[in-house]
Amino acid sequence: MTFNSVANRFNKDDYLLSFTVEGVNVFVTDIHRVVYTDLEVLFIIDNRMFKQYFTKKAFARALEKGVDFYSNERKINLYRQEVRANSIKFKKFFEAEIKKRDLISREIVQQFFDQTIKLCKDYTMMNIEHTDKAFTLMEQNPVIKKNLNTISTLKDEVRSFMNAVLFEDSGYLPHLFKILSHQFSINHSILENLTQKELLDLYDDKNPNIKSVQKRQEAYVSTYDRETPYEGTVAREIIRKFQEAEVVNTNKIIGQMARKGKVRGIVKIIPVNYSKIKEMNYEISKMKKGDILVAKTTAPELIVACGKASAIVTDMGGLLSHAAIVSREFGIPCIVGTGNATKILSDGDEIEVDADTGVVNIIKKYTNKN
Repeated sequence: MTFNSVANRFNKDDYLLSFTVEGVNVFVTDIHRVVYTDLEVLFIIDNRMFKQYFTKKAFARALEKGVDFYSNERKINLYRQEVRANSIKFKKFFEAEIKKRDLISREIVQQFFDQTIKLCKDYTMMNIEHTDKAFTLMEQNPVIKKNLNTISTLKDEVRSFMNAVLFEDSGYLPHLFKILSHQFSINHSILENLTQKELLDLYDDKNPNIKSVQKRQEAYVSTYDRETPYEGTVAREIIRKFQEAEVVNTNKIIGQMARKGKVRGIVKIIPVNYSKIKEMNYEISKMKKGDILVAKTTAPELIVACGKASAIVTDMGGLLSHAAIVSREFGIPCIVGTGNATKILSDGDEIEVDADTGVVNIIKKYTNKN
């Protein structure tokens, strides 16, 4: 099969870009390939930029599933209890089987994978693919409204635990990799860019192709229906088909209203990069009270920035995204799902966020006179 024939299996028009962020490794990508099987997911890593696509048909099915889920108070109560119980179970498992160990068995590693998949899959029920249609119906349905309000608190709780498991420097996954690195004499940076299967293969003395692994952050494509990822030239050809159109100069950015209101302020862009948490924190420290926070997406790591902001604008996200929830808590305007705000705007730009209409108007572009 030629490179082009493989790439032609993918039609960009069939997909919806749902998430993009820097610094996601291959292991986390592989975990989410399993998590999002039902949404027929396509993951791309393109020069360290992680992009997540759902097929439009699967996304539509998920929205309907979400309406059914949030219309049922019993389902929500059972779900909330199960999610919290699973988090406690995961913590106890990590403390007992991994934290103080020098060596870890294949079985324990597999259990870690299974519990991580369960945690991430639970979280998807609070994501835009399951919440956004329900959100549009909540004023007509008091059960949906009550359930969404309940979940908005749980979402941050679970997301914080997910970060502790997968992304924090002192978290569960880095600790696991530290042990495996000594156990198999393999560099940590290699381990984090292996799939689940490749990590388990280490127990059978099957070592990865180091040169190939080191190139995965340059071009890597993973799909819901294929355990083996696309890499190298084939991946690059698929990635080429999914390249976003160049952003044209404009004075108006359009998104989705998440919390109404209108403010003017100065742009502060915070790059979300899970491999550079310290740099994120440095950018947050430079943000001034009253600045308008602009980001690809927001997460608990940006809560300090959200607290300083007079408004929030994001490229990605839906009506129950982190940015939307936080903006309501802080009582500030918020526009989500612009697709390109971080590409059009720059630090120092003066803008008006009109969240009554979902429009960001550029008042004055920043010019550095130094």
